[in-house]
Amino acid sequence: MKSYPSTNLRNVAVIGHGKTGKTSLLDACLFDAGGAKRLGSVEDKTSAIDHEAEELRRGMTVSAKLVACEWQDYKINFLDTPGYPDFVGDVKGALAAADSALIVISAPAGIEMETERVWQYAEEALLPRAFFVNKMDREHADFDRVVEELRVRFGTGVVPVQIPIGKEAAFQGVVDLLTLRMRVMTHDDEPQVGEVPAYIRAEVEAGRQKLIESIAEFHNELLEKYIEGAEITEVEAAAALIEGIQAGKIFPVFCGSAKANIGIRKLMNSIVEYLPTPYFKVAIGTDPETGDIKERRTEDAFSAQSFKTIVDPFVGHLSFLRVLSGEMRGDASYCHPNGTDTVRVGTLFTMRGKQQESLPSAAAGDIVVTAKLPSVRTGDSLCDKADAIQYEAIETPAPMLEMAATAEKKGEEDKVFSALYKQQEEDPAIAVTKNPETHETLVSGIGEVHLEILAEKLARKFSVTLKLGEPKVAYRETIRKSVKVQGKHKKQSGGHGQYGDVWLELSPQPAGEGNAFQETIFGGSVPRQYIPAVEKGVAETFAAGIVAGYPVTDVKVNLYDGSYHTVDSSEAAFKAATAIALKKGVMEASPVLLEPIDTVTVRTPEYYMGDVVGKLNAKRARILGIEHVGRDMSRIQAEVPVSELYRFATDLRSLTQGRGTYARAFSRYEPLADPEAKKIIERRRSSREN
Repeated sequence: MKSYPSTNLRNVAVIGHGKTGKTSLLDACLFDAGGAKRLGSVEDKTSAIDHEAEELRRGMTVSAKLVACEWQDYKINFLDTPGYPDFVGDVKGALAAADSALIVISAPAGIEMETERVWQYAEEALLPRAFFVNKMDREHADFDRVVEELRVRFGTGVVPVQIPIGKEAAFQGVVDLLTLRMRVMTHDDEPQVGEVPAYIRAEVEAGRQKLIESIAEFHNELLEKYIEGAEITEVEAAAALIEGIQAGKIFPVFCGSAKANIGIRKLMNSIVEYLPTPYFKVAIGTDPETGDIKERRTEDAFSAQSFKTIVDPFVGHLSFLRVLSGEMRGDASYCHPNGTDTVRVGTLFTMRGKQQESLPSAAAGDIVVTAKLPSVRTGDSLCDKADAIQYEAIETPAPMLEMAATAEKKGEEDKVFSALYKQQEEDPAIAVTKNPETHETLVSGIGEVHLEILAEKLARKFSVTLKLGEPKVAYRETIRKSVKVQGKHKKQSGGHGQYGDVWLELSPQPAGEGNAFQETIFGGSVPRQYIPAVEKGVAETFAAGIVAGYPVTDVKVNLYDGSYHTVDSSEAAFKAATAIALKKGVMEASPVLLEPIDTVTVRTPEYYMGDVVGKLNAKRARILGIEHVGRDMSRIQAEVPVSELYRFATDLRSLTQGRGTYARAFSRYEPLADPEAKKIIERRRSSREN
């Protein structure tokens, strides 16, 4: 594929709810642009874009793809994104690399749960937005109803620039409301372009009038001409439309059928004509050394940012880069300000789904892929060493579901966890941590499907089996009153015996202060050389737990008396005596189990707020507050026991039809009610016996 100048590039993130036909749309674009020999089909598993085993099995996109189409001496870099909410990380990465967003809507279904969320993501990224109403040939497809829904939900800036010819099974083409030309598919699949026929001329004129009114509303000069009744030419209307789209005031609506390949060519013409070029984009970063703000325009020194990484055991790392300024060439060295050194870039290429096409160079605004840059992570910058710049990291969504990860086969632990960390490089929305208290490896993701597909990918790519389960809760033990106890360890077995005797005072400490040890020995009842052994015995016994095998915390231990034997006493004997005293003392000091509490922040549409609050109350939550946060959304803050949060992400998604999200952060430990504590103690003892 040849290199294109910045003015002839278009970068479009294709986003929307799952099953709206985003991938089918790009299969049709690729076919019409000559990038594929046949029209691929997701249903028939012949798509040129969705090719991974997990995608073929489920019939849905699970990772973002680059689909480069050459169209009328322009290059359109489409970024196909997943529609399932678990893979929002790839959506945000694609939006960071794009200059505009195309939101795909199903004509029969209209606005769905992910439609609103991806609109919000694109709005936060300050991207111009357009809509493509797909599946116009399906039963119950109603273009006017969908447009009205969009205008009600997203404002009067939503404007159709096309109207369909025919409806449902009779759908056969589209009419452009600016050029007043129609494109109709005939039975031999050859589109015919011509004048608007008389039977729909009135409808087309009404649609064009509405388009002109909407454009004029955001354009002062056209508004004056419109009010005065002067004629507004096609060129004036098109220029105002382009200006309104780029300013984020007008959101054009296109329509068609990806599966029937109707309206696709017109869509690509419109993308080239109306959606923004990267030529005028100004990238903002910082100086890696001083932290000062720096700007980059297309003609400035080279800079680029990685927005996606693929880790393959055979190919290695594939880095997807958006060139933000200057020109990028293969077989060149560039500065890597996120790392410690320069990196050597090999061959540059672009992707048409799964097909690679080599590139001699890439101008500012282009999207390229290169291999074997293991030190470059998603969000990292590359730049000219003489004029370095570092761009802000791409936002990674916070994980909502945490599960314990183990290897299914013994002896494969290192192999499994090595593969996990490699996959984490590919998907930053995955978090892998080690719980020092439960000694479990924890894997966090957006939802259940996210983690299920993670396990499938590890099996396919690295031939390891990851087993996921409910994580253990890191309970703790403490006491509620002070006691004084003696611990004596005396053993005679021939030769030197063992003797250690300690008197300890155990007192509760304020929550969160941890354990403390002190000694107030007088008269040498316990020699100084044995006091460190007592302190060590306290630490080891408390770490192992006493009531139910959980660490003891917030207890102050004072060694105030004891006795020793000149021959039989030893460090081991005093450690044993200390353990005896602590086990006896804790049980006498009104022991209690402590459970971890997280502060949870839930965002949900107000319509579902009652159900969400009810679910939280059922999980022993303490509601701290509810507040309104924008259009139809509320935020609930609550404190919830960690033991109740397993699979809460799944519950929340079910309750809110996928619109709710939540974040959690550790707050504190607090005493567990006696009935719950007894159940946990019994379960713990039973598991030990077995």
